[in-house]
Amino acid sequence: MPIVTLEPGMPQTIGEAFAHIGTVTAPTVMDIKVMCLVEAASKELYRATAAGAENPAVADLLRTNGDEEFVHARRAAAVLKVLTGEDFTPPEAGDNPYLASGVFPIGELTPPALRKLAQTEFDGETLYEGWAASIGNEEAAALLRANGREETDHGNRLLQAAALLEG
Repeated sequence: MPIVTLEPGMPQTIGEAFAHIGTVTAPTVMDIKVMCLVEAASKELYRATAAGAENPAVADLLRTNGDEEFVHARRAAAVLKVLTGEDFTPPEAGDNPYLASGVFPIGELTPPALRKLAQTEFDGETLYEGWAASIGNEEAAALLRANGREETDHGNRLLQAAALLEG
């Protein structure tokens, strides 16, 4: 798959994309594309963080979250298909413009940092629920709500990881 090109008006970095997504209450098609790219990139972010884990159980929890983030990207792409009829394939890491620089945030592997990241995952359920409520299409809303429910699972895994590090 060729590298995805960012459209005019899209955030240009992964940091900008995360910040943008956090402000959206009623997503546009562009916002859903950005979310698709962010969720796809998050697979790699979790995998890179897992690579630094000395505890294999912590690494497994992080990799599981990463794998599910890519499922979220596929669901976001399915939302686009439902709303527009457009195919938008979530890119793997090498084709994702938000990872193109090779410089991206890797989570700190400390209990406080994992708890903070867990809160962002819990907040993701609220974000997805808001998007589902505003989307105006029941099939798209169901896909968004499925992502939201799994964000809570991600947060719980991060709390588990923090507890494992605390011994």
